[in-house]
Amino acid sequence: MSIGSELTAARERAGMTIEQLSAATRIRSGLLTAMEADDFSRCGGNFYARGHIRSIARVVKADPDALLAKYDETHPAVDTGRREERLNQKSPALHPARPRWTLVVGAILVCLMGWGMIRLFTLPSDIEANASKSTPTVAVTPSIKPTVAKTTTKPPVKPVKPAATKLKVTLTGSKDGAYVTLRDYHGLKLFQGLLGPGSSQTVIYPGSIRVTLGSLTNITLKINDKPATLKFKRFLITPTGTIQKSK
Repeated sequence: MSIGSELTAARERAGMTIEQLSAATRIRSGLLTAMEADDFSRCGGNFYARGHIRSIARVVKADPDALLAKYDETHPAVDTGRREERLNQKSPALHPARPRWTLVVGAILVCLMGWGMIRLFTLPSDIEANASKSTPTVAVTPSIKPTVAKTTTKPPVKPVKPAATKLKVTLTGSKDGAYVTLRDYHGLKLFQGLLGPGSSQTVIYPGSIRVTLGSLTNITLKINDKPATLKFKRFLITPTGTIQKSK
C-alpha cells in the first residue's frame, strides 16, 4: 500500500473529510487531495512533506513514524551534494554601490551644529566690535511750536426776508355768467372754468395773477376782499392790488 493510500485510510478511520482535516491541520484541501494521490511535488520538498505527514498523523491519531517510513521508501532524501550544486548555480546578484545618504545627511547636520556653536560663543565679541564701530547717535530735541489761540468767528446774520405778500382774488358770476381763466406771472394755470350766476372762485397766490374774462358785465371782482372795477377782459393784478392791462 502506498503512502497516499495509508494517509487516506488513516483519515477515513478517524471519520474525517478532506475539508475537516484541512481545517484541523491548516493544510490546503487541494494539497491534501494531491498527497493522498501520492503527489507530493506540491509540498515544496521532502522537509515540508514530512512535516505535513506528522501534522496529519497527529490529527487522525496515527503512528507518524510508520507513515514517515512508508514515505521514505518511495521518496528518498535528496543528496546534499546536489542541493549545494543547485545553490552554487545561482550566482549572487551584484548591486552597484549606492551612496549612503544617511551618513551624508548626518555629516551635514554635524557641520551645521558646529557652525551654530561657533557663532554662539563668538556672538558677544562680534556685538561689542560692531558697537565700537557704530556712529554715536545725537539726541535731537523736537522744537516746540507756539500754540496759536483759535479765534471763533460768528457767522454773519442773514437778513430776515419779509413775508411774501399774498394776493387774494375773488370772481363771482352774475346774470348769464362768464368763462374765466386765472394764471400766475409765468403762465401757470391757477383756475379755468365757467362761473355761473351766483357762483364764485377765490384764488390766493403770493405773486401777480393774470386774468382772462369772457365777459365784463357778467363777472364781479374783489381784490383782497375789496370790490374792484373791471375795465379790461385781459389784465394783470399785481401783489399790491393794482390792475394793469395785458397785451
